[in-house]
Amino acid sequence: MAPQDDEHGRPIHLELCPVCDTGDVHRPAAGQLVQWFANDGGHDESRVKEGSHLLMEWTKECMAAHGWYLQDAPPDQP
Repeated sequence: MAPQDDEHGRPIHLELCPVCDTGDVHRPAAGQLVQWFANDGGHDESRVKEGSHLLMEWTKECMAAHGWYLQDAPPDQP
């Protein structure tokens, strides 16, 4: 479940879209991120770094699926 309820006070259940829910062992990041939320990661402040890491891995995975990659730039660079 998500870390907050919807506008009617009902729990928000996270699900993967068909594109991410391929069962492909080479693209596990989306499922790991959803599992983090399902295991109350979004409610536990001590797990913030874990959540941010999983979010970044999912972002990189999605970018790679489109042939893109993340390139770090120094802070003084645009």
